[in-house]
Amino acid sequence: MDTQQEFNLPDFGACFLPREFANFTGPLGPIEVVDTATRPSSVLAHLIACRSVVLIGDYGRADGIYRFCARNERQLVAKDGPAAEGDRRQRISRLTAACRMRLHHLLVPARGDSLVGLTQPPDTTGLQQWLGTPTGDSLFLIPVRRLQRILTDMRRARDGLAVAGLSSPITILPHVYVPADMSVPVMLNDFAPLISGKRVLDMGTGTGVLALLAAHLGASEVTATDSNPKAVENARVNAERLGMSDRVKVRGPSNLFDAMGAEQFDVIIFNAPWSEGVPKSLYDTAIYDPGHSVLAGFMKAAPAHLAAGGAILLQYSDVSDGRGGRSLDSLTSILEENGLHMTSTRSVHRQSRLTGTGETVRFFEIRKLIGER
Repeated sequence: MDTQQEFNLPDFGACFLPREFANFTGPLGPIEVVDTATRPSSVLAHLIACRSVVLIGDYGRADGIYRFCARNERQLVAKDGPAAEGDRRQRISRLTAACRMRLHHLLVPARGDSLVGLTQPPDTTGLQQWLGTPTGDSLFLIPVRRLQRILTDMRRARDGLAVAGLSSPITILPHVYVPADMSVPVMLNDFAPLISGKRVLDMGTGTGVLALLAAHLGASEVTATDSNPKAVENARVNAERLGMSDRVKVRGPSNLFDAMGAEQFDVIIFNAPWSEGVPKSLYDTAIYDPGHSVLAGFMKAAPAHLAAGGAILLQYSDVSDGRGGRSLDSLTSILEENGLHMTSTRSVHRQSRLTGTGETVRFFEIRKLIGER
């Protein structure tokens, strides 16, 4: 959605749905303001009927209603509708996406950092920092599902996120991808012999977690960079937090290798955006790669920054393949075009946070073909 949706909310007056949330909801249907004393099954019926529901009343009950609707989200979309086309994996992915869009039509009102019309709300101090565009003093709607995600991210930023191998929890700043699943850091440990004593570049560093782990695994020096300015700030904060600023140097923000000059590295780590699609926020740039353009740009430039005998460690997922994206086929073609090939692979199967279906996440070791410079 490119336009902000505005409404006259009964008993509240003028309000709007921020663009970043409209990307999850699509156009809202007729709005019903519903007290949380209402039976959850009645709220679910409103959503099934393509109405949008704004909850007021006790926040604990609102949370319970959301959880009930989430458990029954498969009822929100007809199983024989357009989302049911394609093979089994594609059907599951499309149905999940359609159900999640409908689930995002369960909303609560807010103003500034506070929820409105809700008693005993959670602590939302600093909420504006986590929004793509601050809303000022205007009344706005926020999907309960997005609010839950933001509250989780706020808690992780406050309490830190423990990572095996690091001396202290890392913090996560607003608009930076959260490495909640530890499968990628765990797989990096398998490449410890490759990293020890080497010059390492961590491309798309995010929180800096892989750069910090590379230093922990004995890299002689580590450079980290990201195109997201919030991620660059986050990586610096974590390097200082863990007392590793002297071993992990953060540069940028920078598009791919722009901040590297002609510098070469023994190992280049890239936790690439793995889902084909258009990013709609800073956070999304860590997830979506339209037309595999970021991956192609990286692989085109990477060989010039690899020292003799050097390797790329690429983390990548097959989640787009389930929607017909053929991302792994594209990766193979991109490698061939740039004189690169895979020499080893580590993999783990997990549930995708994007689609709710299974995905295989791989860590590829990639090197130049013999004879390539």
